[in-house]
Amino acid sequence: MQLKEWEFSSRLLEWHTRHKADFPWRETKDLYIILVSEMLLRKTNRKQVKEIFAGFFQKYPSISVLADAPPEEIEKVIRSLGMEHKRAQLLKEVTFRIVSEHGGAVPTTEEELLALPGVGRYATNAVLCFGVGRDVPLVDTNAIRVMQRVFSLKAKKKRARTDPEVWKFASSLILQGKGREFNLAILDFAAAICTQVNPKCRSCPINEICNYVMHSH
Repeated sequence: MQLKEWEFSSRLLEWHTRHKADFPWRETKDLYIILVSEMLLRKTNRKQVKEIFAGFFQKYPSISVLADAPPEEIEKVIRSLGMEHKRAQLLKEVTFRIVSEHGGAVPTTEEELLALPGVGRYATNAVLCFGVGRDVPLVDTNAIRVMQRVFSLKAKKKRARTDPEVWKFASSLILQGKGREFNLAILDFAAAICTQVNPKCRSCPINEICNYVMHSH
């Protein structure tokens, strides 16, 4: 790890000890809750998922209960998130597959997770990181924005999150044994400081080593 990368990760983790966001899906190591939460969080915001979280998992406490639920009923429970028809369909497909092929237990290998319908690299790594404790990165538009600004990272693909080099770079930023903390920190940092519009560069703990700040001020 280069000095700048180490400095970035250390400062980010230090900032996060005082600015952690509080979400119920972060309090669990239950692979079912982690996987389904990731599917619910897609294309919506964290606040909306937080509002339905307790009710959803009370109604569907296990994979088999969710797999058996009628899609129309699931749609009602998740309607506030939008795209409820598509989401309900996908939740049914993924839980049915886990019940029929994995005995109702969420698999814990990258290959098996990626083979599940609608489960991509991000959700796979979320399960491996938050549920299994692996040091793997979570790369979404928010994490990409932070890396592009701080390091002038350029993706070779039109959609940066499909570029393996971007994932590799994100992986190189994780200090050993700190995967979970790092991934949560970069998400919270992107939401609170390194925002898409009007980033709070003046109060940013990383501004001294950020290329965006150096080149724009």
